[in-house]
Formats: sequence, C-alpha cells, structure tokens
Amino acid sequence: PRLGTVAAQDASPVPVSGGILKVGLQADPTALDAQKQSLTAIWHVVEQIYDGLTRVRPDLTVEPALAESWEISEDGLTYTFTLREGVLFHDGTPLRASDVKFTFERLVDPATASTSAADLASMESVAAPDDRTVVMTLTQPDASLLTTLAGASVLIYSQAFVEANDNDVSQVAMGTGPFVFREYVPNTRIVLDRNPNHWETGLPYLDGIEMTIAADDTSRTTAVVTGTVDFIEYAPLRDIELLRQDTSLTLAGDANTNIRFLGFNLTVEPFANPLFRQAIAAVVDREAMLVPTVYGNGTPTTTLFPETFWAALPAEIPAPDAERARELLTEAGYPDGFSTTITSWSAYSFLSNAAVVVQEQLNQIGIEAELNLVENATMIDEVYVTKEFDIAVTGTSAYVDPNAIFLDFVTGESGNFVGYSNPEVDTLVAEAIGVTDQAARTEIYQRVQEILLADLPWINLFVANQYEVMSTDVRGYTHLPTGSNLSLKETWLDR
Repeated sequence: PRLGTVAAQDASPVPVSGGILKVGLQADPTALDAQKQSLTAIWHVVEQIYDGLTRVRPDLTVEPALAESWEISEDGLTYTFTLREGVLFHDGTPLRASDVKFTFERLVDPATASTSAADLASMESVAAPDDRTVVMTLTQPDASLLTTLAGASVLIYSQAFVEANDNDVSQVAMGTGPFVFREYVPNTRIVLDRNPNHWETGLPYLDGIEMTIAADDTSRTTAVVTGTVDFIEYAPLRDIELLRQDTSLTLAGDANTNIRFLGFNLTVEPFANPLFRQAIAAVVDREAMLVPTVYGNGTPTTTLFPETFWAALPAEIPAPDAERARELLTEAGYPDGFSTTITSWSAYSFLSNAAVVVQEQLNQIGIEAELNLVENATMIDEVYVTKEFDIAVTGTSAYVDPNAIFLDFVTGESGNFVGYSNPEVDTLVAEAIGVTDQAARTEIYQRVQEILLADLPWINLFVANQYEVMSTDVRGYTHLPTGSNLSLKETWLDR
C-alpha cells in the first residue's frame, strides 16, 4: 500500500453509492454528548451525526457548513451568520436559528458542566432574530471563533429533541449530519444509517456505517487484516510495517496536531512545588520514549505544537540529566524520593506505553510511581472531573486554532484540569485572541510557551503519527491532520 496525507488510490471516475462500511474504533465513546465531555472517541462518532456552522478543510482552513455565509462587524464584536435554507434534522423538522442559539447557550450553561465551555468564552450573547439568522455578540474580538465553531462541542443540536430527552443525549443522538443514529450498545457497537435528506446533495455515498469497539491493538489489526472490518482508526503503531506491506490494505495518515504530555495536579504537594516538577523534567528522556511508545512513529517535543505548526516555539530537546534531577529533588525537600501514582488511558497504547516509560525514568531518581491505567470513563472522572490524580499521562484533543490549547492554562477555565494559574499567561492568552495578524499572534503564543516551559504545569513529550488503515476497495477517504474522520461521508466502496 501507499502512504501519504491522503490515501493514494487509483482514480475511479464516479463514486458508487451503497454498501455498509464496517469500522473498528479504538475506544468506546462512553457517551454521545460532546458538550458534556471533550473526548476524541465521542467526536469520531458524533461528527457523522451532527454538523457545525463551519467545518475544517484538510489544509486546516475553515469553510461554511450549516452557515452558508457570515458577516463580521468592523469592531470584530458581532458575527451575523446566515443559515442554509431547507436543512432538516433527521426527524424531518427544519433547522432553525433558535436551535443554534440553544446549542451555544447550553454549552456555556454552568448546569451543563461542560469541559469545553471555554470554547465560547468570548461570547457575550447569541440571538436568533429570525429562523435563518444567528447573531453572536462577543466581549472582545476572537480570531479563533470561526475555527472554534467547527469543533465537536458546538455541533448543532435540535432544541426540541434535547428537551424531549430531558436534556440527556448521552445515549441517543439526532442532528443534521450525513448519517442517522440507529443504535449504541456501549463497549460493543454503534450503528448509523445514511441520511437521505442531507443538505450536501449526493452525500453520503455509503448506506451506513457499523462501528465496533476494538480497543485491543491486536484485535484491531487482526480485524482489518482478515476483512472482519473494512477500516480501522488509530492503526496500532507497532503493526504499521506489517500493515504497510499488506497489498490488500491502504494506509492514510501522518503526524497529527495532538501533543502527548505529562500533567501534574498542581493543587497538591509535592506537585505544587516547581522544583519537584523541574526534577521530573530533568530526568525525562523523550528520545528514549519513542520506540517503546510509538515504535518510532513520532517526534519528541517540549512545546505545545508540532514544529511545522505556525504557533510552534522552536526549542531544543534537552538531554536527560539524572544527577541534576536528584539535586532538584533534594532542593525540593525530597532527598529520599517520593511515592506517587501515574494515571493514564488503558485504551490508547501510545499513552499507556508512555506511562510505563515515565514510571521507569522516575524510578532512576527514587520516585516510585504506581501505574493506574484505566478505561475512558474512569480517566475522564478521575483526571478531568474530580481531579483525583497525581500525574496524568494524556494528550490534547484535536484543534485547528491554538487558542483551544492555551485556554487549558487560563486560571479557572474548564479545560485547566491541572489547576495552573499565572496572571501573565491569563493576560497574554486574552490578548492573543483579539489579534487577527498571525505573525503578531505567533509572537504572543511563543512568549506563553516560554513561560510554560519555565513553570512546567505540563511536560510535553511527543507528537505521535496517526494512521487509518482500510481495505483497498474503500475509496474517497481523506486523512485530516486533526485526526477527524469527517471524510467518511465522501467515502465509498468499490465493490
């Protein structure tokens, strides 16, 4: 098979409609309400069912989706969106501006307790003066807004459907997207059917998608090799060479924008002590981590973005220094080391493997770490909700605009699960969002990253490549650097 950003396949003149695509998912989504939880596994399902006002192209630029157009006031504080005419929800009811208003207000409502509420932090109010017009008023200009509106947390819900389900859409879903929700059996399968009334004429090509949960790497590889499934996401990195050599398969993928990192609970000792965090940073060996975690399919990093991303801060990868780490531990008041716990995702081998390597590296300086590898629902609860953890080995969710990541470091924001607070960072992040010139924003964001490198609320580890693997008769699929599977609506079966 051939490898690239887009699955390289022989051109076929006309896509063929029909057929069921069998997909092997890496993780159970645990729920279907992306407003409640920011989890990639949820996003990969709901992006097939719902649409946003905007969406992201493969080159990471933004294009219209449910909003056919928009106008921005001269002061950058008012966005007026015009919705497409004739868009229907899956139950046949029309999309109205009031549904958009409801969706946005639900996200920021404290009762929703969304981990993504900060996505609309700049929104002062939203109005629906008529059925096709949405007016957003901002507290300050927001250079990231159109990109944010392509995200999972602001996919547009039907107000009537959510209210009919008593505001609980964790196990059911109904949107305007290319596929209609039929069934979700937790930890087993998700079944979607073609939306015959989708606003993108002719799409999707598939009659439906059957998603099965194949959390174990071996089972996912076996499923696609044997043809039990047609397509797998997060192809196990240990098997990439095997899969690449299989002539019945095609690979799509490359480095994505997600950073894998080690986060500290800064609300408890000793992690609140910067010397302790510096000691851990000094012993971390990122280069040594690449083979046992991602089998060489990745790049070490100390900052928040892949080096090719526009907001990246060029930075050296420091060599590990165990002697210096021990000195810092002594200065921090722990000359004899410390016992702690590392919590990570059991479903994502590149993260659980990284947790094992971090455990081994910490042991070199007398820090004994117990591993706590847990399923998705437990990880979300312990790390992101109740925050009952010491050290978490985790990763960022997909993003297009860097503001989504920097909000995780702003005092009191919903995504700031480590409890970090630095007034200078708060000020700079707020300033950057109002700057439309990319070079000027880059300057601000690089300064923020310099502060974060000094403060170390996170220790960034590596960028992992991400691949999808599919049967050669699966056509039209495009890999997106965000990790999104949105192009399944353009995917077809050449059978």
